[in-house]
Order: sequence, then structure tokens, then C-alpha cells
Amino acid sequence: MIARQISILAFSLLITLLSCDTDRNVIPVYETYFTKYYGEDGNQESADLLVNDDGSMVMLANSTSQTGILSTPFIVKVDASGNVVWQRELGEEDEVAVDVEVDRQGNLIVVSTVRRNENSRIRIYRITQEGKGLDSVLIVSTVWQVAKSVTQVSDGDYLIGGYAGPDLVQDPELALPEDQNDLLVYRVDEQFSKEPKLESTQGGEHSGKIVDIFESKQPGEVKYLIFGDSDRPLTETEALRQNFEVIVRDRFGTVSYKGPLTDDSQVKIASTAIETPLFQQEAYLMVGSTVFNVTNSNIFFAQYVNDKNELRIRVSKALPFDRKMEGISAAIGLDGSIFILANEFQDNNNRDMFLVKLGSDGDAVIATSRFGSLEGDDSAGAVRVLADGRIAVLGTIQLETQKKMVLIILSPDGNFTNG
Repeated sequence: MIARQISILAFSLLITLLSCDTDRNVIPVYETYFTKYYGEDGNQESADLLVNDDGSMVMLANSTSQTGILSTPFIVKVDASGNVVWQRELGEEDEVAVDVEVDRQGNLIVVSTVRRNENSRIRIYRITQEGKGLDSVLIVSTVWQVAKSVTQVSDGDYLIGGYAGPDLVQDPELALPEDQNDLLVYRVDEQFSKEPKLESTQGGEHSGKIVDIFESKQPGEVKYLIFGDSDRPLTETEALRQNFEVIVRDRFGTVSYKGPLTDDSQVKIASTAIETPLFQQEAYLMVGSTVFNVTNSNIFFAQYVNDKNELRIRVSKALPFDRKMEGISAAIGLDGSIFILANEFQDNNNRDMFLVKLGSDGDAVIATSRFGSLEGDDSAGAVRVLADGRIAVLGTIQLETQKKMVLIILSPDGNFTNG
């Protein structure tokens, strides 16, 4: 099959029209700032974006036929100008890829969820930068499981974060409502040669998930920082509600720290976490949504500073937008500014991609841009910062009959100009 890789003026002009929150918008200079979209026959919906040291990029998506509903992982590598180097499908039908990373040998590591509902299982792939599959592991479990992220740690092993069926951790003490799912951490050895090891965090939540895992940079014993959300109350008097959560644990599963949670009564749903350089301190940013009611939500983020594996919140806030939004991805600019990519919901509940640039302190909104088709349901995938400071946005655009992956390269200010 031949991929369609198109760079079109009409779509660029459409983005210009929709980017009404920025002061300047011009037709992009291709090869510097561009909009290109990718895919085969059927629908391709974006999942993740990886930027290699040489400027090439790897886009992860999930593909369905025009008449089907079951997806297959789809991966595309492009050069720094957005030209396709190779592309391929992975795995099997009824599989959803969620995260692509690079290991210390330079290979691509992809994690996915195979099948749905009560039969779902996690799979991890290793692929060369030339697109050749090396090996994969399907993780067998007694309960259903869903992957959200994969991280290689210093001993070479991979830690997979996500969530699993409620019987993963026995929680007989939980009051109603009934237990829905448990937080999940799996360890897979570097050679994929041993049986994957379940390293679940403790139970106590009715629902929750892990969105990313990092290895602490603090001296001494190896610790892992696990980011996600949960409705686990940290005190006996705390009300039951979903909230951001960070857990610090060692290689043997012993938890030395959990929290801090944000200190208001609104529900918080996590989408992603990234490491953020901060004045020679170890810091992390978690991004998601704060939910006001069943029809209204907004972008929410919290930045954590790690001091001797005791975390404190440096800043946490909901952004001041008056329409329904959900935070999806985040990146840090070369000047320390914060970029958050979100979904913005329209009156008909269709979505546009919405990019916010914040100051390095997370306080002031510096610029915003909106991307999408006029009538379609378009969605955010990932935002990354390139080595020269330009911003890469991966998303999904709905055309008249199909959905396609879109790669948008913007200036360091988040638009199509140097101004």
C-alpha cells in the first residue's frame, strides 16, 4: 500500500483561520514550518510522537478500515522535513498502540493493548530505526489490562504503566461503589527473555491509572516515580474523588511516598507526565483535566519538585478558558516555557486541537493557537520540541470521509512565523 503524504495550502489556510487567538498568521514556509498528513486507505488516529536525535520523527497511530471498527497499530518514520522514510502496521486487528519510546540501543519500543474489555492484554514491541521488527512479548494475566506508557530504566528493564481489572489487587475493605480497576506496573527484562513481572502498586482505589513512570535522579537507592490519578483517599476523612497522584517506590515495590494531591475539591484526570528542567532541580509536570461537572472540564496541570524523594507541588492550576477542554500532552521549550496540547470541544461536541504556551513559571498564558477542520472531529495526539526550538504537533484531522494523522511544525512561539 502507498501512503498518502500531503502538504496542502488549503489545510494550512484553514489552520490560519482557526488560529484566531494568535496575533500573526501567515502561509507556512515549507521545509521550515509546515502541515503534512499521513495515512493509508481508511482511518488513522494519532497516538504518540517521538523525536530522534538526528531530527527524524516517529509517529504512532491506530488504523481502521473505512467500514471496520477494530484498529491495528500503525507507525510512520519521517525525516526532519516530514518526508516518509518508512511505514508499517504492527500486531493484529483489535489492538491499540499508546506509546513509542527509544531504548539505549536506539531501537523503538512500542507498547499496546491487545483486544478489549475483559480479554485485553498488554504487548511490547522492539523495532529497529529502519522499521524491522526484532521481537515482542504478549503479557499473560489473570485479569484484563490496559497499557498507558513504557519506560526503560537504568538496569535496562522496561516498566509498563497502566491499569487492570479489579481483581489484580484484592481490596475487600473498599466500600461502595464496587472496585473498578487497579493501578498496574509491569517489569519486562531488556532481552524480553524472562516472564514479565507484575509490580503493581498497592490497592485502595476504586478506579485510577498510571500515565508515566520515571526513575528518580536522587542519590542512593533506586526509586521510581509513578504518575497518574486515583480516587484513593489519603486520609480517613477525605471525600472519594479522582485526583492527581504520585507514588515513590523502590525496586522491590515498597512505597516510601504517595501524593501530594491537589488541594481543592474538583475531580482531576491525568493524561501525561514529563520531566521538566528547573534550576538544577529534579522536577516533573503532570497534565490532564479538571472536571467541574458532567459537561464541563478544563486543562489542569501540576508541577512537582523532587527533593530527596519527597515531592512538593511548585505550581498547580486550571487554565482560565471558558469552554470545555481536556489536556492531552505537554513539552518544555528551549527557553523553559511550557506547551500544553489539548482538545477543545465545540457546541456540537466535535473537537479542535488547542495549543497553549505558558511562561516557565506556569503562571501567564503567552499564546494560544487552534488547529482543525471546519466541520470535522479533530483530536490532539502529542506535542514535542525539536532541537532548534520549533514545535511539533501531532494530531488527527477528520476529512470528508476519513481521519488522517497530521504533523504540524511551528515556530518556537507556536505559530507559522518567526515573529
